[in-house]
Amino acid sequence: MKKDINLIYGKNPLIEAVRARRIIKVFLINGFNDEKILSLLRDNNIQPTYIAVNEMEKMCKGVHQGVAAQLKPYQTVGLEEIIARAKNKDKKIIVMLDNINDPHNLGAVLRSADFFGVSGVILPKHHSVSLSATVAKTSAGAINYVPVAIVNNLNQAIKTLKDAGYWIVSTDGSADTIYSDIKYDFPVVIVIGSEGKGISSLVLRNSDYVVKIPQFGQVNCLNASVAAGIILAEVSKTNI
Repeated sequence: MKKDINLIYGKNPLIEAVRARRIIKVFLINGFNDEKILSLLRDNNIQPTYIAVNEMEKMCKGVHQGVAAQLKPYQTVGLEEIIARAKNKDKKIIVMLDNINDPHNLGAVLRSADFFGVSGVILPKHHSVSLSATVAKTSAGAINYVPVAIVNNLNQAIKTLKDAGYWIVSTDGSADTIYSDIKYDFPVVIVIGSEGKGISSLVLRNSDYVVKIPQFGQVNCLNASVAAGIILAEVSKTNI
């Protein structure tokens, strides 16, 4: 089987995919004997296909731990579904990503989003990474639990979110306001940009607040997923 965008590998990603019922086919190396994995597959009526180690190596791009799986395609949702989902949650937090092209960044953001109870993540249709097996692996399973909406235009999405009662808080290193100076006691959309391009100027202009994480070292910016985790930790302390 050739390398596939819907192919995951590694024990933990496999376990999460089985629990989320995303499995099409499981591959194990000959002689695989991890009883935890084998028992999980038996309990879910999944019959693995055994292959030689060299075949597994050809399939996978990294450390596979003797397991791989072909998954059902990842599905996105509409923006309205994320807004509706947030209405039923105590914390009304949505994340919007602008110019994020690294699948590892997206996966790590999804992981933080799940951890802090985010209702969903919004991506632009163009100039953005898409959902993939690399995103799934980096997310440590969070891709199965955090809804993702892909929109044609971020600024139109911002208008829809504002009409629904959300405040837009974007991050930019040139901001005067420090992220922790705001009390996030309102429905909030946190906008994170890439390390290189940042957030587009129009999105910044359409934001209600623009905040920064104060810098004390020499590196001029944080990884987007690290920035997201820091701000989400602050937002989740006071969000309604």
